[in-house]
Amino acid sequence: MARLIRIALLATALVCILVVPFAGANGGMGGTENVTLNLPIDGTGTVTRAPMPPSSTIGTVGVTATSNDDAFMNNLTQVLTSLPTRKSRVLGCIALNAYLAEAAGHNEDFEVDARTLQLLFLSACLRVALDLKQQAQQRHGAPAFAASATRCTKQPVKVPIHITKTASGYRMTVNGVTSKPTKMAFRVSCTRTATRLKTVVKSAVRGGKLSRVTGPKLGVGFLSTSSSSGKLKIALGVR
Repeated sequence: MARLIRIALLATALVCILVVPFAGANGGMGGTENVTLNLPIDGTGTVTRAPMPPSSTIGTVGVTATSNDDAFMNNLTQVLTSLPTRKSRVLGCIALNAYLAEAAGHNEDFEVDARTLQLLFLSACLRVALDLKQQAQQRHGAPAFAASATRCTKQPVKVPIHITKTASGYRMTVNGVTSKPTKMAFRVSCTRTATRLKTVVKSAVRGGKLSRVTGPKLGVGFLSTSSSSGKLKIALGVR
């Protein structure tokens, strides 16, 4: 148990933020932007692209991982978050490639601070994903799969929250029991290989504007529970 607590603290402390520069005077830019993210052992990170055009309806996230650990991808979880707003009372997350036995019925009690609402929501989703993975391992043991596994799982989860403004940004208090959302504002599909993960994000409303369900910037978080560090080459696209 002590080791699990240390991992949780380390993962929270190692959030690495890479923000792509602002796209220009027209208020948004389409296309694909590429970012490299180095994930330490038991580390987390977030990436955010430049503001998207208001007309964008599809977001794509392509991830290529390299590591000395052949099973690094099996221990990599990607998270997406519900629309980050100041008045939100529920945090909605989707954990991809998480291999969780179950996500509902777990108690969450923590606080997270960040300078922007999007980073606040992504950081909280990473913490929830870490807690759920640790609890699943305690109950059921580590999942068994080959290093070349190609299954991409999707695990939606929600939990009650309260947000307050601080001098440096925002604080989210997460206190409640996780449950499975009956509906989320966006739809996600994902595919993977032993080293690559591809995600497509759309509004749950056919043809709906992406910015209305993700905010003006497409952002994702990553959680590694691998015993080795790794490098992620990430392509964030909108159209």
